Amino acid sequence: MKYGHFSKDGREFIITTPNTPRPWINYLTNNDYCAIISQTAGGYSFYKDCRIHRINRWAPENFHFDRPGRYIYVKELVGGKTGPSNIWSMTHQPIRSKYDFFECRHGLGYTTIIEEVKKIRSEVTYFVPEKDSSEVWLAKITNKSSKTRTLELYPYTEWLIGDYHEELRYRNIMNLYNRVWFDKKAKCIFAKKTAVWKNMGIEEFPFTAFLASSLPVRGHVTRKDAFLGRYNTEENPSMLFGKFSNVSISSGEDSIGLLKHTLRLKPGESKTFTVTVGQAEEGARSRRLIAKYRDVRKAEQELLNVKKIWQKRICDIINVDTPDKDFNVMANVWMKYQLYICNLWSRSPSFYHEGSGGRGYRDSCQDAEAVVSLNPALTKNRILKLASLIRKDGTSAPGWDSSGPAPHRPNKDHQIWLTMTVSAYIKETGDSKILFKEIPYLKDKWIDGWHKDHRYKGSPRPDGKGTLAEHLEKNLNYCFYDIGQKGLPLIGHADWNDAIDAAGIKLKGESVWLAIALVRSLKTFAEMMIFTGRRKKAKEFVKKAAVMTKRVEVSWDGNWYARGYADDGSVYGSKKNKEGKIYINPQSWSILADIPNDSKRKKIIKAGDKYLDGKHGYALFHPAYDRYEKKLGRISMFSEGTKENAAIFCHAALFYIVALLTCGEGNKAFKALKKIMPNSQQDYELYKTEPYVFAEYLVGPGHPYLYGEGAFTWVTGTAGWSFMAATEYIMGAKRDYKGLLIDPCIPRSWKKCSVTRLFRGTFYHINIVNPDGVQKGVKEIRVDGKRIDGNLILPSRNKHCHVNVVMGKKR
Repeated sequence: MKYGHFSKDGREFIITTPNTPRPWINYLTNNDYCAIISQTAGGYSFYKDCRIHRINRWAPENFHFDRPGRYIYVKELVGGKTGPSNIWSMTHQPIRSKYDFFECRHGLGYTTIIEEVKKIRSEVTYFVPEKDSSEVWLAKITNKSSKTRTLELYPYTEWLIGDYHEELRYRNIMNLYNRVWFDKKAKCIFAKKTAVWKNMGIEEFPFTAFLASSLPVRGHVTRKDAFLGRYNTEENPSMLFGKFSNVSISSGEDSIGLLKHTLRLKPGESKTFTVTVGQAEEGARSRRLIAKYRDVRKAEQELLNVKKIWQKRICDIINVDTPDKDFNVMANVWMKYQLYICNLWSRSPSFYHEGSGGRGYRDSCQDAEAVVSLNPALTKNRILKLASLIRKDGTSAPGWDSSGPAPHRPNKDHQIWLTMTVSAYIKETGDSKILFKEIPYLKDKWIDGWHKDHRYKGSPRPDGKGTLAEHLEKNLNYCFYDIGQKGLPLIGHADWNDAIDAAGIKLKGESVWLAIALVRSLKTFAEMMIFTGRRKKAKEFVKKAAVMTKRVEVSWDGNWYARGYADDGSVYGSKKNKEGKIYINPQSWSILADIPNDSKRKKIIKAGDKYLDGKHGYALFHPAYDRYEKKLGRISMFSEGTKENAAIFCHAALFYIVALLTCGEGNKAFKALKKIMPNSQQDYELYKTEPYVFAEYLVGPGHPYLYGEGAFTWVTGTAGWSFMAATEYIMGAKRDYKGLLIDPCIPRSWKKCSVTRLFRGTFYHINIVNPDGVQKGVKEIRVDGKRIDGNLILPSRNKHCHVNVVMGKKR
C-alpha cells in the first residue's frame, strides 16, 4: 500500500512518509480530553467540548496544509553557531527538513512519530492519560553519530483558548481577552481568557491551560509575533534562525507556548523527556498534572496503561477470521476504534467539520446501538441521556452539549431512532427492566418540535417523569400522527438527509423514507412489548405499522420507492424526475422494514445495480443535481457528486449493504463493502484520505473529475453500521431477545470463517464451514458438540461456548 501499511497484528497503521495526500490523523482521548493529531503532529486539542473549550489553534481547511500543531524544534549548535541547515523539527512539520528516516505509527490511543535527521534520531509518542485533562508528549532523542552533539530543543504550541466559533467570527477581538505568562516558580507557561460570552452574558473564564516540560528550562516565549517575526510562519520563525530572547507575557494578542532546553549528547547517548499540555479548572490541579508528568517513569507507566485500556476495549470482545485480510483488520480493530471515537465525540471534532461541539441525537442513537456489543454500559448511559431529551409531546431535542439540550429546531426523523437503540440494548443484555425505568421529560421553548413558545423563559428543565417505554411510545406516536395529506410523516426542514432542507418548510412536504423508517421502529417497539408481555400494546403498534405500510406502498414508482413529496406536492426520487430520479435510502430501508414482497425486492436490487452502483460504490441517488432546486434546498447546492448531492455516502451505502445481506446477497454486499472500505482502495492519489478509517463519503460519479476521492473521515455513522454489518450480518452472530441468533451471509467463495463474540457473559467461539458454496442459509449448528434445532442459541452459563456451523440448504 502506498504511503504506509498496517502492522502485523493490525493494531497500528505505519505511515512511511510525511507527505500523504491529506493529513492522516488519529484521535487520542479519554472521556473529557481529546487531542487530534496528524502524521506530522498537526492538529488541536479540546476539553469536554470542541467548540467552547478549544485549547490550541486550528485553522480552517487544515486538511490542506496541516498547521499548526504540537511541535518540538531542534537546533544544533556547531562551534557555538547555527545555520538554516542545522534547524529541523522532530515531527517533520513545520520545518520540513530533509530526513534520513521517517515513520508515524498511529495506534489505539497513541501516536508515535520517528524521524532521523543528520544522525539525530527522535521519537515522540503522544497520548492522553486515562483520567487526566492533559496530553503527554513522551520524547526520546538519540545521537547516532560518532561525535558529541549540542542541541537546543523548543516545544511549541499555539493557544486558542475558549470558543472556536467566536474566534472565527471575531478573531481580532477574541485575542484581546488572552492572558499568557511564564511562571518562574512552576517553570511552565500558563494561558487563559479573562472572560467568555455565555447565554447572552459574560462569565469569568473557568480554566487555565498550560505547557510544561521535564527538562530544565533555559528560555521561554509567549508572543507569537515575537517568535515568528514579521510575515513569517512556523516554518521559518525569526527567533529560531536569529537571536533568541525571553518573552514572559503575552496580553491581548496571538499567543504561543514555547520553552527552550539545551542538551549535550555523547555518541550513542539518548535522553528521554516529557512535554505536557492540558487544561484544568484550577491552578492547583494544573500544577499537580505538571508535576506528575515531569516524572518520565510515571509518563511511561501511564502510556502502558492507556495501551492496555484500548487493547481491552477494542481487541478482547469480538474478533473475526475470514479469507479476506483487509476485512479482518477493519472488523477486528479499526471499525471498533472509529466507533468508539464517534461514541465519545459524535460528529463534531475533525479536520473537516467546523467543530460546533455537542452531540447529535440521531447520531448518538446509532453510535450507541452499534457499540452495545462492545460496551453495554456505555449504551445504557447514552439511552438514559437521550430519553431525557424527549418532550411530553413526543418530540426530541436535536442533541446536547455541556450547557444542556441543543436549542435549535430538530429534524423530523429524530423520533424514530431511540427505539432501535433500546431494542439492541435489550437483545444484547436481556435487561428488559430498562423499559420501566422512570426518566424525566424535557420542557423548553419548542412546541411540537417546530414552533417557538415566546412566553417560555429560562433554561430547559424537567417536566415530570415517565417510563422509558412511555418515552418511546410518545416518540413514535408523534411521528405517526405528524403527517401530511398523503398520510406520510412531514419532513419539516429535513429528515436523515440534512440537506433536503426546503422540501417541507411550509409543513406540507412529506417523507417516504421517514414513513418507511417509522414502520421499522413501530414493528420493533411491538416486538419489545411482546417480549415484556404487553401484548395489547404490541397489537396497537403492529396495526399502526400496517397502516403506514399501506400508505408507503402508494409511493411505489414501478421499480423502486419514491423519496418524498415537496411542499407543492411534487414528487422527488421518482422516474418522473430528470435529476434525483432514484434515492438509495427508501430502497434499503424498505427491505430493513420488511415492506416489499419478493417481486419488489428483486426490482429494487436490479434498479440499484443499474442506477446507483458504480466503480466506487452505491451513490446516495442518481443522477446528481446540476442546478439549484429551490423546492428541495441545500442538497442541490453542492457540486455534483459531493456531500449529499449524489456522493457515495458511505453511511447510506451501509444501509443498502445491510439490506442486501438481509436478502441473502452475500457476494453483492461484500463487493459493495470492499468498494468503500478504506484499506481496499486501489488509488490513494485519488482517494487521498486515511486507509484505516471510513470516510463519510467518496465523491460520486456526477463530479467532472474527482470521482472516488474520500472526504470527511472518522466522525461518521458509517463506523457503527459497518461494524454491525460485519459482525451481525456477514458473520451472522446476531443478538436476539432470547439468545444469540446464528445467520451468516458471506461470499460464495468463502469455504470457512469464524467469529468469537462475547454475549451475556459468555464467549462464543463460532466456526463456520460452507461446503456447498452458498451465500446464506444454515444447515446445522452444534453447541459444545450437541446439535440444536434451528439457529437460536439460548444464553449459556459457561464462560466459553464452542459453536460449529454448517452452511447450506436444508434437506
